Amino acid sequence: MKKIIQSKYTPYILLILLTAVISAPIFTMNLFLNNEATLHMSRFLAVDGILKDGVFPPIISYKYMEGFGYALNLFYGPLTTFIPIIFLNLFGTAGMAFKTFSILTVILSGITMYKFMLSVTNRKSMSIIAALIYISAPYKLSDIYSRNAIGEYTAFIFIPIVFEGLHNLINGDKKKHYLLIIGVVGLVLSHTITTIYIALFAIIYLLLNIKKLKDIEIWKKAIIDIIISFLICAFYVFPLLEHTLGGEYVLYSQEKMLTTGENVYSTTLGFKELFANEAGEQEIRFSIGIVTIILSVLTFFCVKKVKKEHDKIYSDFLILAIISLFMCTKLFPWTIMPGVLTVIQFAWRNLGFFAFFISLVCGINAIVFAEDVIKKRLWKETFLFGIIVSIFVFAFLGVFRDWRFDNISKEADLDKMVREKQEIGPFQINREYMPLKAQKDINYILKRENKTYVLNGEAEIVSEQKEKLEDTITLKNVQNDTILELPYLYYFGYEATAKYGDTTEKLEITESENGFLSVKLKESDNVSISVQYTGTILEKAGYIVSILGIIIFILYRLKEGKFNERREEVKKLHK
Repeated sequence: MKKIIQSKYTPYILLILLTAVISAPIFTMNLFLNNEATLHMSRFLAVDGILKDGVFPPIISYKYMEGFGYALNLFYGPLTTFIPIIFLNLFGTAGMAFKTFSILTVILSGITMYKFMLSVTNRKSMSIIAALIYISAPYKLSDIYSRNAIGEYTAFIFIPIVFEGLHNLINGDKKKHYLLIIGVVGLVLSHTITTIYIALFAIIYLLLNIKKLKDIEIWKKAIIDIIISFLICAFYVFPLLEHTLGGEYVLYSQEKMLTTGENVYSTTLGFKELFANEAGEQEIRFSIGIVTIILSVLTFFCVKKVKKEHDKIYSDFLILAIISLFMCTKLFPWTIMPGVLTVIQFAWRNLGFFAFFISLVCGINAIVFAEDVIKKRLWKETFLFGIIVSIFVFAFLGVFRDWRFDNISKEADLDKMVREKQEIGPFQINREYMPLKAQKDINYILKRENKTYVLNGEAEIVSEQKEKLEDTITLKNVQNDTILELPYLYYFGYEATAKYGDTTEKLEITESENGFLSVKLKESDNVSISVQYTGTILEKAGYIVSILGIIIFILYRLKEGKFNERREEVKKLHK
């Protein structure tokens, strides 16, 4: 048993096998009928279409919202769009792209968890068990099969990387603190809510290690890491901040998104739900998991037997696990929490963070119990083998209900609809990224013609030629201060110009009461207006800054690598 575990191939073989067990039912699912899957597949198809149309930045899809344009690629992590698009072009359907990407996230999250555990414990056996528990957590299975929360389960890849970077920064030799950059970038580009909460747990982790933060070198490296991370993410963060600060969208309405303290409190869990094996609301598996429960209970036997080199990380993660689990319950004071925390929407989302923290504790508990409580070799190896087998068995039972054999051909209908249909209605996609004013009256969008309206003043529209994200309108007999409502939902990045005879003027674009673009015209007998989506200066600058950030990261790594090499040479000379 020991020789098998110590083999360098064993961890990866076990992770691949468990991924196969967990992921097999995904190929029997009809994602067209599932929770958020349609939204994400629509994003793949929309952004793929935008790029093929040569529109850049690829943010607004002209087909959605009855052809009025919808920002499908603005508010959701681009990592969960651009990588699936590669699979979309390889396999031909959004359904296969979604499924392939989902499987990839499972195996990658297992590998990053294993690498993290190995880094902090230097024990393969602990690391294998922790990684297997991490990827088979019941809540994670819900993310894949019930919620189709692609951003959330993609973020699980990067949580271990963030904490490995932090651990190396404050406890290790500081050579691998650059992992903090990789982890933060991955989180930001995957899922905003997870990023916010991991930032919170990272702060708590740092406070638990406050005595080690006296070293100015730690602060220096941490600040550099965060700055570089922000630079690399600029292409996504810049337009996101621009729209967040300058516009009003459904996503930021606590009332519409049910993100008040009272709303979040209503989604807290009771004791029974954490230990029952039945699926709860939205078919979400709230149970902590049988193997996790058993290994967590072993904490009472193992807490005083944990070796000194593992004691600090063990106690820190035990505290973080307790906090994250506490935040799932009705005992946590959600009703007085600030909006930055209630953005989580569902208190039970903390089960995902609990799964990460408790996996480390369980991995250490399993080996400590085997070596220091059981002791006898035969019984010890039988116990560890039983734990691994149990993880596989309960993972299989956890996904058994997801073998559905639905009419999978329906998935292709979505591809056909998105690719062939000229206009896609608001009830065929989510409405969270709409301007708040537009969402208040969906009927206006459904009834509105796809042309320019005169809202105030007088003007005669002679002709209009609208094509995707470009529109040309010719008017005559225009009264001064006439306000037009253009056939596009209000997002930044559109430009409008008016040609009065030989004079061309740039028009100021504002938001109409209906959540559409609007412009004001001056008096004129004849005027021609051109409207085009070009992206804002900040959006375009974001891509340049991101490229610079990647270059800076590479140069920074090369410089640090050479510095570390010289330091090792000096150490050898002193010896």
